[in-house]
Amino acid sequence: MYRGRMPEAKLDPVRAPRTQQQRREETRRALLDAAVESLIEVGFARTTTLEVQRRADVSRGALLHHFPSKAELLVAAVDHLAEMRARELKALSSQLPPEGTDPGDGAGRRGHADHAPGGDARTGAVLDLLWQCFSGTFFKVSMELRTAARTDPELRRVLTVAERSLRDRIVAQSRTLFGRAVAEHAGLERALDLTLQLMIGAAMSSVLHGETSHLDDLIEDWKTLFPIVLANAGGAAASERRKLKGKR
Repeated sequence: MYRGRMPEAKLDPVRAPRTQQQRREETRRALLDAAVESLIEVGFARTTTLEVQRRADVSRGALLHHFPSKAELLVAAVDHLAEMRARELKALSSQLPPEGTDPGDGAGRRGHADHAPGGDARTGAVLDLLWQCFSGTFFKVSMELRTAARTDPELRRVLTVAERSLRDRIVAQSRTLFGRAVAEHAGLERALDLTLQLMIGAAMSSVLHGETSHLDDLIEDWKTLFPIVLANAGGAAASERRKLKGKR
């Protein structure tokens, strides 16, 4: 008769059941991932709600619960891409040069106190990060939606709201990336708006012509001009505030 110790059973850890909210979030994430995948692989015209439903492997009811229309689904997919890019930028922010570092100084030497805001290496590095946002999948998908929105009133309405929100998020995140002198400068929003419009146009040229070296040179030129634009925009903003104050 065996009198030794019985081997202990190895039990798998018990996983807590997912809540209804978790299941909803997982379904939404699956739909957004599927929409992004489809937009990248087959483009806007062939990305239908049925195609996204198939790729996400969810029911028709589940898709319509989260996204009642194709426009809302695809705009949410672009926003999803933007959020992923924002997380990448946040992760890369730890590698930015210290505020006040001389431009082009590989040793990381701190600049002089009389440097104009926006003229340091950190500002240039942040502008480089923003330019990267316009050279990948996110911009190509966004451009397709912009083109389609010209003749699709519903898509235009939803996309307009989403792009305004995206612009505000870019401004807010930029304030955390730039050094304090730039982040608190009165002209930052206007200078950023000009920066974004320049980069949108440059990125569209890149998609059309497939040549980037000339455009990269333009971005380098803009990095030199940015402190001037920042200062002028700040002066204009201050002047406008004085006018408004005088009317009160």
